[in-house]
Amino acid sequence: MLLLQSSRWLADAAPTALAYAAEHMALQTLRRREVLMRQGQPFDGLAVVVQGSLQAMQTTLDGYEAAVATAQAGDPVGLVDLLRDGGDHPPTPLYWIAHAGGAMVAVMPKAHALQWLTMADMGLRAARWLARYVSDGLAWQALQGLHPVAVRICAALLHLAAPGGALTLPTQAELGWRLNTTRESVARVLQRLQRDGVLARREHGWQIVDMPALQRLARPPESLDDLDG
Repeated sequence: MLLLQSSRWLADAAPTALAYAAEHMALQTLRRREVLMRQGQPFDGLAVVVQGSLQAMQTTLDGYEAAVATAQAGDPVGLVDLLRDGGDHPPTPLYWIAHAGGAMVAVMPKAHALQWLTMADMGLRAARWLARYVSDGLAWQALQGLHPVAVRICAALLHLAAPGGALTLPTQAELGWRLNTTRESVARVLQRLQRDGVLARREHGWQIVDMPALQRLARPPESLDDLDG
């Protein structure tokens, strides 16, 4: 139960809800790139990332794998699929894999998860998390309308920046997918910004060193097109 209480999604959850989760959840350790499965089938329940991170992967129409989302420690996994109620179109198949150094997750079967979400304030917690998920998706959709690509990437860095300019970025592949560009384009822009003293690497991520410069580069009329080069 202590592992679940440390989750930001479950912070201050009702004791009855936490006790139910502790009874019906099981810890599962995943090696790097291992797929989250249940009895040999794609996972269809609910999980909470306890340690490490997971990436949601999607196979594109041309057969490539694309990282479309990341779940960090404390985040729920599977809520969207769990609560999806039919619809006019089939769901987009996603599978979750352990990222970087592996991960540990607390998993709950579908039937128990649906029951859990009817307890105390769990349904409201799920709704709030999904609202943030949709809001974040709309923000990324707005960024995709910016041109050229370098401006789009710079604007995304501002969107992801914490107060003080600290940056914890998703993988370059995921960032490229979110911005409708390539990993190579993301890498080129990051390298250029680092070379020009706008960004700097830190032990646990990046730091925006020159915020006014990045803000200028994120505005299309004043951007430098050669950042794409």
